[in-house]
Amino acid sequence: MTACPIISSFTFAPLVAAFLIVLTPSTNARLIKWTALVGSLVSLALVLEAVFQFNPSGYFQFIEHHAWVPSLRLEYAVAMDGLSLLVVLLTAIIAPISILASWKLKTPEKTKSYFALLSLQFTGLFGAFTALSFYHWFIFWEMSLIPGFFLIKLFGGPRRHHAALSFVLFTVLGSIPMLLGFQYLFFKTNTFDFVLLSGMAHKGLMPSLVGPSYSWIFFAILLGLIVKVPLFPLHIWQPETYTQAPAPVSMIFSALLSKLGVYGFLRIIMFIFPDALEMYARPLLVLALATVLLGAFAALRQNDLKKLLAYSSLNHVAYCIFGCAVIASYGGHAVIGARTIIIQGVILQMFTHGITVAGLFYLAGILEGKTGTTIFDNCGGLRKNMPRYATLFSIFAFSSLGLPFLAGFSSEFLIFYGVFAIKPLVASVAVIALLITALFLLSLLQKLFTGPLTASCQKLDDISTGQIWIVIPLVVLIFWVGLAPAPFLHYSARVADYITSPY
Repeated sequence: MTACPIISSFTFAPLVAAFLIVLTPSTNARLIKWTALVGSLVSLALVLEAVFQFNPSGYFQFIEHHAWVPSLRLEYAVAMDGLSLLVVLLTAIIAPISILASWKLKTPEKTKSYFALLSLQFTGLFGAFTALSFYHWFIFWEMSLIPGFFLIKLFGGPRRHHAALSFVLFTVLGSIPMLLGFQYLFFKTNTFDFVLLSGMAHKGLMPSLVGPSYSWIFFAILLGLIVKVPLFPLHIWQPETYTQAPAPVSMIFSALLSKLGVYGFLRIIMFIFPDALEMYARPLLVLALATVLLGAFAALRQNDLKKLLAYSSLNHVAYCIFGCAVIASYGGHAVIGARTIIIQGVILQMFTHGITVAGLFYLAGILEGKTGTTIFDNCGGLRKNMPRYATLFSIFAFSSLGLPFLAGFSSEFLIFYGVFAIKPLVASVAVIALLITALFLLSLLQKLFTGPLTASCQKLDDISTGQIWIVIPLVVLIFWVGLAPAPFLHYSARVADYITSPY
């Protein structure tokens, strides 16, 4: 295999930026910010080059494979396929946007630590979305989580210490069993390579190779992933974390970190443990459906904008696991192409939810900066003095709601179309969550933007032109994916067929 350094280049560009930031004097805040931004823009340019070069009819591309610790069979192995392409692109897009959203940091004396941690987190995300060997993947998985802890603890809201502790405890709760499970899997298969393990699984060899411990390894790895998605009842860290984190960090958590769990579920569980997933799909389906409904109903009760968005995110990300569980829980012959349609919907949902929720948290942060709070009970009639803000917020909210011709509709339609073809009764129950989502988002828009302008909002000025340009790329993508999703679906068609072939 010919090594192509494009993946390593966009992965480590933010790390180089973080190193340069550390060497920059703390007093030079402007240079620190520009260093972080340039690092993210280099990654974006390289990722876009990879997207343009990507062949949708192929499997793994841009492969880099190097011996790392040969005696322990540890390798540095990275590549991109139709599963990883869109989440890598999402990371590359969100990175500079979140840096620009952080430009006016409330604690300028901590500029160096903030932007260094932010850059380090992007390297962790790129590495986790492209790794093809477990230990390599696990290192980047942890690298993307550790900066998140410090970003919350050092820069978060009044309850930041509790939120950061909850985040790290649940992370450790999931990571340790996952690490032990994969270590035992290595003893049985003599490899950490995702591709080799997937090949064994698709030939039906994995249960016999692993033996009686097959289910236990499956549960150990699954635990680490559903903590990160998260699914009920392991979701309790998420609302507080998203609420207490600074808005740009909440953008990264909701748009990207939650996708680590979904991506890992597809890459590891569905690729390597299809037999175990089929055995335990029904309980998983119940948990996913419970999370979908819980997120929607909990969001309906909130008067804190960031907490409402956190529960809405919980609901929308759970659709991904819901679709996967439906595929695995149905033993009969599904309508032709239904399983593949669901997987394509899941992959697209990771992307569309990411761009939508990032925009919503960014706009929530702007409102918090103007009012000093995220409680929206006392805000009303904002469209009178903030018409541009109201327009942008409505676009993102309607995308989250799943309005036709916007990004959220494209992905959710595919998931529900496939689920209805396989399990119409289950799909009918899940539709309740869609109706509740419409209710709480329309109620939010009504409270914030309609009616008379409240006294507490009389002096609020509209969003600036510079702030508008920060989210314009996300707005363009929302309409692009909503109106013409075919190019994005083209990338995932082949990998979707492969994922669903064992079921």
